[in-house]
Amino acid sequence: MKCPYKLWWMHRPFKITSVLEIEKNGVCFLNPKRIRLLKLIHRKGSILSASKEIGISYQQAWGVVKEINTAAPLPVVTRQRGGAHGGGAALTGFGLRMVEHYDRIQEKYDGYMNELETDVKDICSF
Repeated sequence: MKCPYKLWWMHRPFKITSVLEIEKNGVCFLNPKRIRLLKLIHRKGSILSASKEIGISYQQAWGVVKEINTAAPLPVVTRQRGGAHGGGAALTGFGLRMVEHYDRIQEKYDGYMNELETDVKDICSF
């Protein structure tokens, strides 16, 4: 038997929504979007190319990079101004290790969220 239209939402599964965000002094330091930007900068060698792929302006991307570099204990991204061969950007060794560590934390976080999903399903199975 099909659920009446007005009650369709009652039969949809419950879900916990959450995003891993690391703060410093109450301000976002790292989250999945920032990590994606850093990975694209590393892959493309350019803040501009990375910003275009994500769909944000260069100014927004540069602002995020400056915030991360300021909050981190060591530089995360280095930038080279344009010249005959154009400019570029790269993750430092520290930046690469930071991204790798964030990815490991994200894996643990995802596993824990999956466990909680089971608990949420049990809430309404009485």
